[in-house]
Amino acid sequence: MKILVVDDDQVSLNMLQEFLQKNHFEVYLAQNADQAMQQVRAHHIPLVLSDIKMEESDGLSLLGDLKAKYPKIVMIMMTGFGSMEGAIEAIQKGAFDYISKPFDLIKMLSLVNKAVKHVQSLGQVEVPADEVMLDAPKALIGSSPKMVEVYKTIARATLSTSTVLIRGESGTGKELVSRAVHQNSDRKNKKFVAVNCGALTETLLESELFGHVKGAFTGAQGDKKGLFEEANGGTLFLDEIGDITTGLQVKLLRVLQEGEIKPVGSNTQVKVNVRIVAATHRNLDEMVDQGKFREDLFYRLKVIEVEIPPLRERKEDISELANVFLKKYSSKLHKKVNEISKEGLQSLLNYAWPGNVRELEHQIERAVALTSSSVLTADDFNFTQPGITDKSALSKVAISGTGEQRSLEEMEKSHILSVLKQVDYNKSKASEVLGIDRATLYRKAQKYGITLKNE
Repeated sequence: MKILVVDDDQVSLNMLQEFLQKNHFEVYLAQNADQAMQQVRAHHIPLVLSDIKMEESDGLSLLGDLKAKYPKIVMIMMTGFGSMEGAIEAIQKGAFDYISKPFDLIKMLSLVNKAVKHVQSLGQVEVPADEVMLDAPKALIGSSPKMVEVYKTIARATLSTSTVLIRGESGTGKELVSRAVHQNSDRKNKKFVAVNCGALTETLLESELFGHVKGAFTGAQGDKKGLFEEANGGTLFLDEIGDITTGLQVKLLRVLQEGEIKPVGSNTQVKVNVRIVAATHRNLDEMVDQGKFREDLFYRLKVIEVEIPPLRERKEDISELANVFLKKYSSKLHKKVNEISKEGLQSLLNYAWPGNVRELEHQIERAVALTSSSVLTADDFNFTQPGITDKSALSKVAISGTGEQRSLEEMEKSHILSVLKQVDYNKSKASEVLGIDRATLYRKAQKYGITLKNE
């Protein structure tokens, strides 16, 4: 199949040309948008692999121009500056996929082969051009491959009204993702309403969600609209959905199935048009197996899933995040702190971040507030949780209390076992003591071959 590669970097062009030709593609090259348009016009090329950032051209503009003139053309966008804004704009403009540099050539080939199948499936179907520009929120930060995957999923979620389930540890930014989905959807001019399901009792949460009529319970002195009605036409974000009771699970399932609610104390059903975005740090699959969460509701919620990686799994984003927070709090606190030392940054990279991005932000805020220097150093950070997960650091040797040399992985395993024994293998208590959630405890137990006894 014919494929056009567009990139102003000659080395990149040559590398991709050689690789794709070895895999039996007929490869054409272009170094800017004008050349790309000429190549497609002259050779009727159905598949394009284009860089986004080029000195003489804008890859996203090329995407829009090509899709407008050749609606069936399939495009994969490449960038060395992965961002949520870029991913959303690319997908919304009609890109087949979006990949960040540097990329693994085998993964690139797999993606190109998927695009080939898509080209073949289009036949004579005309794909409408979509050149919508987005007002993307700036709060999500990071260009690591795992975050690019998050951005791509967000972008696809904006194209539908299906329910979205966001999974991730505490502090990873689940509400930011939910707001990004809302702000880039066709509901963006309607309300975004958020509620923390774990912060309210069952009775209060039911009243908050569905509203109540006068006299429904003691203190109900008048009718009150619930959050579903308040969010009508917009998006309702249900944070910590894994904390709701089985009784509320049944009522929420009915809303998703019927599109209507019944206020507390009322016999009248009220129609609502609300998109549900839910989030949890809990392992819902495990809760379904244990009978603690309804399977039918689980599948209703997870039509589109967004998995946010913990900060320790995207450490290449730490420097960018830290500098964003540094500028934020230097300005907010009126301090002239403009830099993090090399040693200070290394200490951030070596730390395990059980509290994820939220903890990183708090560390930077505290350091800026207390420092009398213009440069933050390792001594300015106050790490309260043990555990260095950086691979290079894990290869180093630590000294135990007995003088025995042990790797940090061995020490972490020993610490987890010690805590588990102290709390009689109560997983909830162990997670609390260790400063991690249960899902992380299960992953670490599996990694170290630790058997978790039943509570």
